[in-house]
Amino acid sequence: MGEERFEELSLTGFSGKVCSDLVGGFTSSRLTGFADELVNPDLRVLAQGRHRLIVLPLEMGGDADLVVVKAFGKQAGWKDRYDYGRGSKAARSFQAAEFLTNNGVGTPEPIAYFERWEGKELLESYYLSRYVDSLTSFKDELIKLYQERPECDRVVGLLEHVGRSMRRMHDAGFYNRDLGNKNMELKEGEGDSWGEVQFIDLNRGKIREKLSLKERAVDFSRITLPGVLLAILMRIYWEGEPPGKFIKKVKGLRKMFYLRQQSHKWRHPFRTPKVGAGPAYPEVQNIWIWDQQSAQASITMGRPERKKHYPKGRHSGVVREVLRSGGKVWKEYQSLMPEAFQGPVELEGRFGMALESTDLDFEKQREFLNALGKIPVLLRFCHHEGMEQWRLGVDQVKELHAAGHEVMIALVQDRKAVLDPESWSGFLDFILSEVGPLVRKVELCHAVNRMKWGVHSPAEQRVLLEPVVDLQRRFPDVCFTGPACIDFEYHFVLSTLAETPDELHYGALSHHLYVDRRGAPENRQGGFSTLEKCALLRAITRVTPQCDDRLIVSEVNWPLKGTGIWSPVAASYVHPEDPEHRLNVSETDYGNYMLRYLVICVCSGFVDQVYWWRLVAHGFGLVDERAEGGWTERPAYRMLGHFLTLLGTARFVEKIEAEENVYALRFEAEGNEVVMAWCNGGTTTEGLGFGFSKVLDVYGNPSADFVLSDAPVYLVK
Repeated sequence: MGEERFEELSLTGFSGKVCSDLVGGFTSSRLTGFADELVNPDLRVLAQGRHRLIVLPLEMGGDADLVVVKAFGKQAGWKDRYDYGRGSKAARSFQAAEFLTNNGVGTPEPIAYFERWEGKELLESYYLSRYVDSLTSFKDELIKLYQERPECDRVVGLLEHVGRSMRRMHDAGFYNRDLGNKNMELKEGEGDSWGEVQFIDLNRGKIREKLSLKERAVDFSRITLPGVLLAILMRIYWEGEPPGKFIKKVKGLRKMFYLRQQSHKWRHPFRTPKVGAGPAYPEVQNIWIWDQQSAQASITMGRPERKKHYPKGRHSGVVREVLRSGGKVWKEYQSLMPEAFQGPVELEGRFGMALESTDLDFEKQREFLNALGKIPVLLRFCHHEGMEQWRLGVDQVKELHAAGHEVMIALVQDRKAVLDPESWSGFLDFILSEVGPLVRKVELCHAVNRMKWGVHSPAEQRVLLEPVVDLQRRFPDVCFTGPACIDFEYHFVLSTLAETPDELHYGALSHHLYVDRRGAPENRQGGFSTLEKCALLRAITRVTPQCDDRLIVSEVNWPLKGTGIWSPVAASYVHPEDPEHRLNVSETDYGNYMLRYLVICVCSGFVDQVYWWRLVAHGFGLVDERAEGGWTERPAYRMLGHFLTLLGTARFVEKIEAEENVYALRFEAEGNEVVMAWCNGGTTTEGLGFGFSKVLDVYGNPSADFVLSDAPVYLVK
């Protein structure tokens, strides 16, 4: 839009600019009566406060068009005198909108502004812009997503849309200086997409030839987002990692704005709340978002927010339980370690596989599962998914049970499960009533040591478990397992067990034992490899009265290279230029680590069952459903297939003494002796002190050479 589209206006004390098509419509009599015209009760009021937003029909080029009039309220005398030199809010809004429009940045099209001064006192001022139908705001869209569609890809999609628009505005040379979520409106888009971002409330903005880091940071100071989502928005804006100085400026400015908000009621004790503010945000600790790509809850709060919302007594309760039980557990652990790999272990039924119940072709998953044999299967039922998906999951359980699989289910909570106990109780009752007689195990308290999974305190964990007491009486043959904490945080295991209702007893301790941060399963974390971690967990089962002496690892995998947001450690948002996450491993390493992990856990005698998470998943599965050309078996799938064929029903006999980092486990399999051997982090050709007739590689192919490496081999006598 060029300058020639507007004409200067100067009539009966009013001055300003008006779109050429409208000049004739603003006569002296109309301008003097404009204030009265805007209080017509038939006009639509968008917002009512110090300033008013009214929708007004105006004649434009012969057609009746709608415009939005922002009628600015009276202000203090010193502000009038200050604005006399720099222009009124109406004039500044018009200038900013004209600048943005000329630079291709979204804002409602400016139509006019006019103002009336008496000396240096501003009597009235108005800014007019074209009315845009079906506008929504960034705030309203966020709240809608939080409440109705809490999906990570949708939330990130909205952040991408807004963040890139902010960058275009700043690169053009304008910063808003009052950029809250309501000041970014969005046009209606097609389908699930959002239309152009429209920046509004421009009167505080500044035009610069080039914005500094601080000026860019100012527009991030008033945006309302949980810490992690704000960090994603900034990464989108910068197309990668933001400059350190920028982050520092944002933190300082947000702190200042927070203090300003807190002081509002003292600074403006008589100001009335604005009409048209819309719905309120959910409290930050109650925002819960599901990441379908990595099949987990998203982290939304930054560390400072999480600390702020930790319940009182969270840490003292953990310390209390460690002091109460830690000594006994450690003593039991020390007596257990010499028993590692000492007794025979029957492998049949020890290795299970998780399937995805929601967004993947279930029959196609079954095809890949069938090739692995009648192994145990784990299915998740998630509270947030709703009845339609729960019914589908019930049908899948029935199908698996009829096919001869032992079925375990995990009942996964969300934040609503805690906030709406009746909904959670109904969920539990429905699932158990439908599949209780068909399942062997039911896991509870999914990763309750992580706030992102919706449980923030021991009291909230009790909310999840109270309805289970009655269900355990109704289904005495079901083995309830839990509390399913995650990672090597066993102090939380002790405290969560202590908070179990007295009437509830776990038939096994189940745990999500990921070790991806250490690479190979034999690598140590604070002196503990996978073997020692399993022994310590087993020691807890022997000390605590809340569960039987059984241990199930119900989730484990490694994240895979090249899978972006589908990798569980790089979830939510990954920029195309970001380097590979350091925890992601190659597909071959993934398979090698998997086999070694399975036999260490089970053959040590410490773990009763391991369920692999999961069969099909682009970021962490044995089958890649997003591969070019369709679903594709990964090396790990073929490795596991051979392992189960050769040793799935075998008996582990002993661990053979070998040099450091060399592992050799002897099995009896259908009358044959098989030694599974590997070398962690290196290679060796040193013999193991016994003869064998053939060498099979990790896929079951005959090998002419004997070399031990990260890839397990099978030595058949």
